[in-house]
Amino acid sequence: MTEHTRSAALLPGADAGTALLDVRDLSVSYRRPGRRSGAVHAVRGVDLTVRRGETVGLVGESGSGKSTIGSAILGLVPATGGGIEFDGADITHSTRADRRLLARRMQVVFQDPYGSMNPAHTVGDTLAEALRHNVGLPEVAIRERVLAALADVGLPTGAAHRYPAAFSGGQRQRIAIARALVMEPEFVVCDEAVSALDLSVQAQVLNLLARLKLSRGLSYLFVSHDLAVVRYLSDTIVVLYAGRVVERGPAARIAERPAHPYTRALLAAAPVPDPEIQRRRQAERRRTVAAVAPSGRTEQGCDFAPRCPFAQDLCRTSRPELTDHEAVAVACHRYDELKASAA
Repeated sequence: MTEHTRSAALLPGADAGTALLDVRDLSVSYRRPGRRSGAVHAVRGVDLTVRRGETVGLVGESGSGKSTIGSAILGLVPATGGGIEFDGADITHSTRADRRLLARRMQVVFQDPYGSMNPAHTVGDTLAEALRHNVGLPEVAIRERVLAALADVGLPTGAAHRYPAAFSGGQRQRIAIARALVMEPEFVVCDEAVSALDLSVQAQVLNLLARLKLSRGLSYLFVSHDLAVVRYLSDTIVVLYAGRVVERGPAARIAERPAHPYTRALLAAAPVPDPEIQRRRQAERRRTVAAVAPSGRTEQGCDFAPRCPFAQDLCRTSRPELTDHEAVAVACHRYDELKASAA
């Protein structure tokens, strides 16, 4: 594909069926600093599809590879294997020019909005910067987009003339969302976008994201370590452990009847306000996951086997494939037995 043809394919209107983002067999490896060998395989053979108007939740504990997947999609880290398509165009190894075109359609909201803002710039200048560099609109149109984006996230027009330090954490996250909205994207990566907020503000921001999804027709990849938060916003949930997908399916099904022992442990770890339910969840967590630190990646067998109380010899010597079971896909040798036991 020539440079002209590839760039043209990134413009809106490409025929991609129902899938907006299609990730196939994605792998990402990092070199260890100061070493010539011994790469860290952060993501290993991940498949992921986000359809138009859909929210896919990517959940897993720290080190699972979920944020790395988001970074690879955005072009912030290089993929070492597999491919990424956006609206039918291969963006796995996009050029800088292609990424500028993609910025009009693909945006990100990070966990720390203050860290990604210049404290010496007003909010209006921060929101206008990307429009000036990537879109080239006249100043009048830029101002209209900035004010419209601020209004969409529930901030007054006067916020454009103030500096980031003048706002609370929740307001800064709204500004970060507005910065993504000014580009009028179709797809937004939310990378732990609410994890630094207290529970009441979390709920407000989640409601805002849900409203924007409907009003603007957005698709989200929602990255979080909190299964309960992911469940609230997502249509589909993908559970990662040690860089691999261990469970995938409809959000309601996975949140209410998790199939993989690791997913069950994630659900049991989520806090709830009812003390009795919390005690039951803590007991379930003790029953479904061994009290050891994550052991990392293994060359053979299931990565979760060292922590799983249900593991058998087969689990330690043979890696389970991600297999469809009714509405969900699960990578677990003992799925049928555990399902029968849970029933």
